[in-house]
Amino acid sequence: MTTEAIEVVLPTFNGAQFLEEQLESIHAQTLRPLRVLLRDDGSSDGTLLLLDRMQQRYGSWLQLLPADGNLGCTANVNALLVASEAPYVALADQDDIWFPHKLEASLAELQLLEQQLRPQTPLLVHSDLQLADPKGRPLPERYWQTQRLDPTRTELRDLLLTNVVTGCTVLANRALLREALPIPPQALMHDWWLALIAAARGAIGVVPEPTLLYRQHSHNVLGASGLGWRYWRRRLFARRRGWEMLQRLCGQEQALRARVGGSQRGVCELLAQPRWRRCWMRPWPRKHGALRTLGLHGLLLLAP
Repeated sequence: MTTEAIEVVLPTFNGAQFLEEQLESIHAQTLRPLRVLLRDDGSSDGTLLLLDRMQQRYGSWLQLLPADGNLGCTANVNALLVASEAPYVALADQDDIWFPHKLEASLAELQLLEQQLRPQTPLLVHSDLQLADPKGRPLPERYWQTQRLDPTRTELRDLLLTNVVTGCTVLANRALLREALPIPPQALMHDWWLALIAAARGAIGVVPEPTLLYRQHSHNVLGASGLGWRYWRRRLFARRRGWEMLQRLCGQEQALRARVGGSQRGVCELLAQPRWRRCWMRPWPRKHGALRTLGLHGLLLLAP
């Protein structure tokens, strides 16, 4: 069944290896979106030839935006979201495989939130992901488990430090997009920015089960790296990168306050304090898990 209520936005960049399978999985949804908006960001691997073939197959259901240069991931998603028109918009990655019920389950959760809250509340729904190998074969691990993330920690003070919303699982309503767009250059990632706006202005819902296969391969932008010894060794010897991340978090926080106002205590206020006070302010700054929190406090104590 096709619904006029949902559009899907799909940014591409050198995705020829996986893109056809992803488009097939979106077209096979039990609740098929009205259209897929796609913008390529300067591919050089045959993606454009594939897109010509895919448009012949799907017709107007697949709408290509002009490929007018390389914008980068977040700006590419922003251009797609600005071009969208439907009441609900789902975000997709080029290399995943959606389960048939993904949009139906997400829309049901989002509309339940709309019934519980006042009309026109900015809302976002996200879900867990089932990891898959490069050939799309399911792995036993799920994303939240592998990354040791608590998806219920979506209060603004938590999201200012750690994003738990994975963009390719997101379904957003039009009220959220009106508040969130355009995505500012200070935003670390588009999904993080959407989550912050939803937490500040509305609410975030969760579909607890995976809604897609999250393919892990050598070209993942982020992926599911896990928290093994390699992760912690890399973090231990990357203090300067950690300091830079704190500054970027502060920049994102300032952009959020400029957009929605508020006085939520966050990274900027922590960094403005003397070092010895940064870890003792209330509410106590914490991340997901004791080791992550310990690492954060170490950075706060050492950061300029």
